[in-house]
Amino acid sequence: MSADSLPHGALTGKVAVVVGGASGIGRTAANALARQGARIVIADFDGERMERTVGEILHLGSSDAALALTTDVRNDGSVTAMAGDAIRAMGHVDLLLNMAGVFLQGPLDRVKTSDWRWVLETNLLGTVRTCMAFAPHMTQRGSGHIVNATSAAMTSMTVAYDSSSAAVAAFTNALAEQLRPKGVSVALFTVGSDGPRIGQNTRSRGMGRLLHATHDPDEVVAPDGRLIDDLLGVIRR
Repeated sequence: MSADSLPHGALTGKVAVVVGGASGIGRTAANALARQGARIVIADFDGERMERTVGEILHLGSSDAALALTTDVRNDGSVTAMAGDAIRAMGHVDLLLNMAGVFLQGPLDRVKTSDWRWVLETNLLGTVRTCMAFAPHMTQRGSGHIVNATSAAMTSMTVAYDSSSAAVAAFTNALAEQLRPKGVSVALFTVGSDGPRIGQNTRSRGMGRLLHATHDPDEVVAPDGRLIDDLLGVIRR
Protein backbone atom coordinates (compact mmCIF):
# COMPACT_ATOMS: atom_id res chain seq x y z
CA MET A 1 0.00 0.00 0.00
CA SER A 2 1.45 3.36 -0.96
CA ALA A 3 1.57 6.45 1.19
CA ASP A 4 -0.93 8.16 -1.11
CA SER A 5 -3.45 5.33 -0.79
CA LEU A 6 -3.38 5.20 2.99
CA PRO A 7 -6.54 6.62 4.54
CA HIS A 8 -6.08 9.86 6.46
CA GLY A 9 -5.25 9.08 10.07
CA ALA A 10 -4.21 5.48 9.36
CA LEU A 11 -1.61 5.69 12.13
CA THR A 12 -3.80 7.39 14.71
CA GLY A 13 -2.97 5.99 18.12
CA LYS A 14 0.49 4.81 17.04
CA VAL A 15 3.59 6.28 18.66
CA ALA A 16 6.80 6.71 16.66
CA VAL A 17 10.23 7.62 18.04
CA VAL A 18 12.37 9.17 15.30
CA VAL A 19 16.02 9.25 16.33
CA GLY A 20 17.76 11.95 14.33
CA GLY A 21 14.39 13.45 13.44
CA ALA A 22 15.28 17.10 13.95
CA SER A 23 16.67 17.64 10.46
CA GLY A 24 17.21 16.14 7.01
CA ILE A 25 15.56 12.94 5.98
CA GLY A 26 14.64 12.10 9.58
CA ARG A 27 12.62 15.30 9.75
CA THR A 28 10.88 14.33 6.53
CA ALA A 29 10.00 10.90 7.91
CA ALA A 30 8.69 12.40 11.16
CA ASN A 31 6.41 14.77 9.26
CA ALA A 32 5.19 11.96 6.98
CA LEU A 33 4.28 9.74 9.93
CA ALA A 34 2.56 12.65 11.67
CA ARG A 35 0.44 13.32 8.58
CA GLN A 36 -1.02 9.85 9.07
CA GLY A 37 -1.89 10.63 12.68
CA ALA A 38 1.07 9.10 14.52
CA ARG A 39 2.18 10.68 17.76
CA ILE A 40 5.83 11.62 17.36
CA VAL A 41 8.85 11.71 19.65
CA ILE A 42 11.86 13.47 18.15
CA ALA A 43 15.13 12.30 19.74
CA ASP A 44 18.09 14.41 18.70
CA PHE A 45 20.96 16.48 20.10
CA ASP A 46 19.95 19.74 18.38
CA GLY A 47 17.40 21.39 20.64
CA GLU A 48 16.55 24.29 18.35
CA ARG A 49 15.88 22.09 15.32
CA MET A 50 13.92 19.61 17.45
CA GLU A 51 11.57 22.31 18.71
CA ARG A 52 11.11 23.60 15.15
CA THR A 53 10.19 20.12 13.91
CA VAL A 54 7.79 19.56 16.80
CA GLY A 55 6.13 22.87 15.92
CA GLU A 56 5.78 21.78 12.29
CA ILE A 57 4.18 18.51 13.32
CA LEU A 58 1.67 20.14 15.66
CA HIS A 59 0.84 22.71 12.98
CA LEU A 60 -0.19 19.90 10.62
CA GLY A 61 -3.16 19.19 12.87
CA SER A 62 -3.12 15.47 12.06
CA SER A 63 -1.16 14.37 15.13
CA ASP A 64 -2.38 15.14 18.63
CA ALA A 65 1.06 14.94 20.30
CA ALA A 66 4.70 15.62 19.51
CA LEU A 67 7.59 15.65 21.93
CA ALA A 68 11.26 16.64 21.72
CA LEU A 69 13.80 14.73 23.83
CA THR A 70 17.44 15.81 23.79
CA THR A 71 19.48 12.67 23.17
CA ASP A 72 23.12 11.79 22.58
CA VAL A 73 23.14 8.36 20.93
CA ARG A 74 26.81 7.97 21.88
CA ASN A 75 25.89 7.88 25.56
CA ASP A 76 24.24 4.88 27.24
CA GLY A 77 22.60 6.94 29.97
CA SER A 78 21.20 9.51 27.54
CA VAL A 79 19.60 6.82 25.36
CA THR A 80 18.19 4.92 28.34
CA ALA A 81 16.70 8.12 29.76
CA MET A 82 15.18 9.03 26.39
CA ALA A 83 13.50 5.64 26.05
CA GLY A 84 12.06 5.82 29.54
CA ASP A 85 10.82 9.37 29.06
CA ALA A 86 9.23 8.53 25.70
CA ILE A 87 7.35 5.54 27.10
CA ARG A 88 6.18 7.44 30.19
CA ALA A 89 5.05 10.45 28.17
CA MET A 90 3.27 8.55 25.39
CA GLY A 91 2.22 5.41 27.27
CA HIS A 92 3.84 3.08 24.74
CA VAL A 93 6.02 3.08 21.62
CA ASP A 94 5.04 1.26 18.41
CA LEU A 95 7.80 2.33 16.05
CA LEU A 96 11.49 3.12 16.50
CA LEU A 97 13.08 4.76 13.49
CA ASN A 98 16.88 5.14 13.65
CA MET A 99 18.01 7.95 11.35
CA ALA A 100 20.83 9.56 13.31
CA GLY A 101 24.21 9.36 11.63
CA VAL A 102 27.50 10.98 10.73
CA PHE A 103 29.44 10.77 7.48
CA LEU A 104 33.19 10.21 7.10
CA GLN A 105 35.13 10.35 3.85
CA GLY A 106 38.73 10.46 2.73
CA PRO A 107 41.65 8.18 1.78
CA LEU A 108 41.99 5.31 4.22
CA ASP A 109 45.54 6.26 5.16
CA ARG A 110 44.34 9.72 6.21
CA VAL A 111 41.51 8.50 8.45
CA LYS A 112 42.55 8.44 12.10
CA THR A 113 41.51 5.95 14.75
CA SER A 114 39.60 8.76 16.44
CA ASP A 115 37.63 9.26 13.20
CA TRP A 116 36.70 5.58 13.12
CA ARG A 117 35.59 5.81 16.74
CA TRP A 118 33.48 8.90 15.94
CA VAL A 119 31.56 7.25 13.11
CA LEU A 120 31.14 3.85 14.80
CA GLU A 121 30.00 5.32 18.13
CA THR A 122 27.20 7.16 16.35
CA ASN A 123 26.19 5.05 13.37
CA LEU A 124 26.67 1.56 14.77
CA LEU A 125 26.64 1.76 18.55
CA GLY A 126 24.04 4.53 18.51
CA THR A 127 21.73 2.20 16.63
CA VAL A 128 22.55 -0.69 18.99
CA ARG A 129 21.84 1.49 22.03
CA THR A 130 18.46 2.71 20.87
CA CYS A 131 17.33 -0.73 19.70
CA MET A 132 18.30 -2.38 22.97
CA ALA A 133 16.66 0.42 24.96
CA PHE A 134 13.25 -0.14 23.31
CA ALA A 135 13.39 -3.90 22.62
CA PRO A 136 12.30 -4.95 26.16
CA HIS A 137 9.26 -2.65 25.99
CA MET A 138 8.24 -3.95 22.59
CA THR A 139 8.77 -7.62 23.40
CA GLN A 140 6.78 -7.24 26.61
CA ARG A 141 3.89 -5.82 24.56
CA GLY A 142 4.34 -8.49 21.89
CA SER A 143 4.37 -5.92 19.11
CA GLY A 144 6.50 -3.17 17.63
CA HIS A 145 8.53 -2.15 14.62
CA ILE A 146 12.17 -1.11 14.42
CA VAL A 147 13.60 0.42 11.26
CA ASN A 148 17.34 1.04 11.04
CA ALA A 149 18.28 3.38 8.20
CA THR A 150 21.64 3.65 6.42
CA SER A 151 22.92 5.36 3.30
CA ALA A 152 24.68 3.63 0.44
CA ALA A 153 28.04 5.21 -0.41
CA MET A 154 30.45 2.39 -1.34
CA THR A 155 33.40 4.31 -2.74
CA SER A 156 37.10 4.08 -2.07
CA MET A 157 36.79 7.31 -0.09
CA THR A 158 34.06 6.16 2.32
CA VAL A 159 35.49 2.94 3.75
CA ALA A 160 34.84 3.83 7.40
CA TYR A 161 31.29 4.99 6.69
CA ASP A 162 30.56 1.91 4.57
CA SER A 163 31.97 -0.33 7.29
CA SER A 164 29.57 1.17 9.81
CA SER A 165 26.66 0.64 7.39
CA ALA A 166 27.62 -2.99 6.84
CA ALA A 167 27.82 -3.52 10.59
CA VAL A 168 24.37 -1.94 11.07
CA ALA A 169 22.99 -4.29 8.41
CA ALA A 170 24.47 -7.34 10.13
CA PHE A 171 23.16 -6.21 13.51
CA THR A 172 19.70 -5.53 12.06
CA ASN A 173 19.48 -8.97 10.48
CA ALA A 174 20.52 -10.69 13.72
CA LEU A 175 18.11 -8.62 15.80
CA ALA A 176 15.27 -9.38 13.38
CA GLU A 177 15.81 -13.12 13.85
CA GLN A 178 15.84 -12.73 17.62
CA LEU A 179 12.77 -10.52 17.94
CA ARG A 180 10.54 -11.94 15.21
CA PRO A 181 9.21 -14.79 17.41
CA LYS A 182 8.34 -12.19 20.04
CA GLY A 183 6.12 -10.19 17.71
CA VAL A 184 8.57 -7.39 16.92
CA SER A 185 9.52 -6.56 13.33
CA VAL A 186 13.03 -5.29 12.57
CA ALA A 187 13.94 -3.97 9.12
CA LEU A 188 16.82 -2.25 7.37
CA PHE A 189 16.16 0.67 5.06
CA THR A 190 18.98 1.79 2.78
CA VAL A 191 18.82 5.14 1.02
CA GLY A 192 20.36 4.80 -2.43
CA SER A 193 23.65 6.42 -3.37
CA ASP A 194 21.73 9.07 -5.34
CA GLY A 195 19.56 9.98 -2.35
CA PRO A 196 20.23 12.15 0.71
CA ARG A 197 22.65 10.73 3.26
CA ILE A 198 21.48 9.69 6.69
CA GLY A 199 24.52 11.34 8.25
CA GLN A 200 24.43 15.15 8.13
CA ASN A 201 27.59 15.81 10.17
CA THR A 202 30.57 15.26 7.89
CA ARG A 203 34.32 14.85 8.34
CA SER A 204 36.61 14.91 5.32
CA ARG A 205 40.22 13.74 5.58
CA GLY A 206 42.83 14.58 2.94
CA MET A 207 40.24 16.15 0.64
CA GLY A 208 40.32 19.81 1.64
CA ARG A 209 37.19 21.57 2.82
CA LEU A 210 33.91 20.08 1.66
CA LEU A 211 32.55 22.83 -0.58
CA HIS A 212 29.07 21.59 -1.29
CA ALA A 213 26.97 19.51 1.08
CA THR A 214 24.75 16.99 -0.70
CA HIS A 215 21.81 18.00 1.44
CA ASP A 216 20.92 20.93 3.61
CA PRO A 217 19.86 19.61 7.03
CA ASP A 218 17.52 22.57 7.46
CA GLU A 219 15.63 21.70 4.30
CA VAL A 220 12.54 19.53 4.43
CA VAL A 221 13.33 16.84 1.89
CA ALA A 222 10.63 16.26 -0.68
CA PRO A 223 9.12 12.95 0.42
CA ASP A 224 10.86 10.06 -1.30
CA GLY A 225 8.03 7.74 -2.37
CA ARG A 226 10.03 4.57 -1.70
CA LEU A 227 11.14 5.83 1.71
CA ILE A 228 7.66 6.74 2.88
CA ASP A 229 6.03 3.65 1.37
CA ASP A 230 8.58 1.38 3.03
CA LEU A 231 8.20 3.01 6.43
CA LEU A 232 4.42 2.99 6.36
CA GLY A 233 4.41 -0.52 4.94
CA VAL A 234 6.44 -1.81 7.89
CA ILE A 235 4.06 -0.23 10.40
CA ARG A 236 0.95 -1.69 8.74
CA ARG A 237 2.13 -5.30 8.53
